[in-house]
Parts: sequence; structure tokens; C-alpha cells
Amino acid sequence: MTKAEIVNWISKNKQTELSKRQISKIVNEIFKILHKELSEKRDGKKIKISGFGTFIIKKRAPKIGRNPKTKEEKVIPERFVVKFKAGKKLLNRINSI
Repeated sequence: MTKAEIVNWISKNKQTELSKRQISKIVNEIFKILHKELSEKRDGKKIKISGFGTFIIKKRAPKIGRNPKTKEEKVIPERFVVKFKAGKKLLNRINSI
């Protein structure tokens, strides 16, 4: 689902006085906040959205990778990744379908 699809869904399915442009600004601001918070690069940082799930920043240690064609080894540097853990309500909804 794209941001445009989210805006259209809100516009069609929720009783609101807001225009699509206003809804779009709100959706964009929400994603800007998420982006800003996840960009802090702090191991263990969490963003919890009640009823949906939690985004967690984890630090991956450096490791040695291998090119499958040439068998050449290469060091993959340490990096941060974002993991998502679905909340109970979301999991219950997914598994009840």
C-alpha cells in the first residue's frame, strides 16, 4: 500500500471534513516523524504504535561474506537495521482471517 492509497482510503472510508490535500499532509508528517526517530541510529531504540507493532533499531556486527560465484571473501561492515515486531492485535487479526 502506498501513501497515496492510504490517503484515498482515509478519504473514502472515514467521515472527515478534511480534504485529500490535508489528509496527505498529515500522512506525510507521520512518516517524517517515523523517519526522523528511526534515523537516530541508537541500538535498542523503539517506536511502539499501539495495536500495530514496534519498530526496533538493532546493530548488526561486522561479518565475513562470500561472493557465491568467485568464492572471494569480503568484510561486511557493522550496520544498523530496522526490525518490526507485530503487536498482539495485528497478529490476532491476521491469524483470524
